[in-house]
Amino acid sequence: MISLRELTKENYLDCIRLNLHPKQEDSLASNAITIAQSHFEIDYQLKVIYEQETVIGLLAFCHEDEPLDYSIYWLFRFMIDKDHQNKGYGTQVLNLLVEEIKDLGGKTLLTMHKPSNQQAGKLYRNFGFVEDGVLDDGDVSLKLVLS
Repeated sequence: MISLRELTKENYLDCIRLNLHPKQEDSLASNAITIAQSHFEIDYQLKVIYEQETVIGLLAFCHEDEPLDYSIYWLFRFMIDKDHQNKGYGTQVLNLLVEEIKDLGGKTLLTMHKPSNQQAGKLYRNFGFVEDGVLDDGDVSLKLVLS
């Protein structure tokens, strides 16, 4: 069973030790960077992805802040360890995240991915995200309206 839990002193090293496939490493900042950033960006929310009692991934999201809008959230980091990919966990995680964001009052979830990260693009589109443009840095921007 997949669950999302808070990042803690007890699990942060497990998150740092997770790895992507070598071809994916240029698509996403490391978990160590994400954890470090969360200590300076007060609105960042990190969730550790568990399969039973095993840490298998990390995600980070925040509300829109330019302009401030608590109805819009950004999923800006989402990684599942290379040994746990392609098992259907991504969809389960997105379902849990959507419920959490709805509980926070979110109406829209935005995300992005590098055009070369076709696996992420496929996951998001299959989940219901629609492409809504290209960001300044070349990332593909996607939007999901939460019902």
